[in-house]
Amino acid sequence: MKNTFSILCLLLCLSMVSAARAELVDDTISDSENADFSQKRTAASIPEDPENNAQTLDALFSINQPYLKNLSAYRPMYFLVGADPEESKFQFSIKYRIFSLDTPEPEEYRWKQNLYIAYTQTSFWNLQASSQPFDDTSYKPEFFFLTRNFYFKKPSGSRLFFQTGYQHESNGQGEELSRSTNTLYVQPIYVFFHSRTRLGFMIAPRLMAYIINDNDNNQDLSDYRGYADFEIKAGRADRLTLGTHIRPAKKGASVEVNLTYPLDKILSNKLNIYIQAQYVNALAESLMNYTKRTRAVRLGFAIVR
Repeated sequence: MKNTFSILCLLLCLSMVSAARAELVDDTISDSENADFSQKRTAASIPEDPENNAQTLDALFSINQPYLKNLSAYRPMYFLVGADPEESKFQFSIKYRIFSLDTPEPEEYRWKQNLYIAYTQTSFWNLQASSQPFDDTSYKPEFFFLTRNFYFKKPSGSRLFFQTGYQHESNGQGEELSRSTNTLYVQPIYVFFHSRTRLGFMIAPRLMAYIINDNDNNQDLSDYRGYADFEIKAGRADRLTLGTHIRPAKKGASVEVNLTYPLDKILSNKLNIYIQAQYVNALAESLMNYTKRTRAVRLGFAIVR
């Protein structure tokens, strides 16, 4: 009986508190609405701070990386499975602008803003073998200078750039399996782009000189790779693009053809990758087997083409 009486008293107290609270809310609701309206006007007049409103880990990460805007893609990046799985291949490539574009520079020092370091890694993956080993990987750090546009003609949108630099390439192996080379190169890059139709064309012949070559294991690499790489690319920016590399050499010519198409035009507008087909008939595609001619058809995906 005593417990029942205590429970009734507690319920009565709660009812009184609830009623008092309801009256307080009714009295202040108009003031609250006015306050909310005032706050909304204030928020609308003050721009939001993106750092305070970061909702993803990437956004928070970028706050601590002020130089991240200097990082960008360099060569194509893809993962391709060969018609013969032994010939599968993938590539990763980035470049980094050393000096910021945001810092004002006198005219005579602006050339520094065109200096880059880059890294490209190309791996040949044997997916046929039970252990799925990498048959060879080329590691290619690079330092280069890339000019701004020298020429622009309306309405065609022709542009001309020049790139020159130094590239080291090795397969990371030791002793008799070691392969390495160093090249100095110069590369004019002509680009035509029509903004209305989004059709474009690029030709970029690279002329190379071999220096400090590995004379023990690949002293005749230039006979198989040659001294020039003619890159040609044509297509529509948001549709099909065809790219080729042609390398004449003493031991025979090499060719690589790449066809890419954005998958968001086929499956979903949220799927931001390309489907890629590659045909290769080339000597020295890899450093390890540079005397071997590779004939391969590959199909896969790319994020940079």
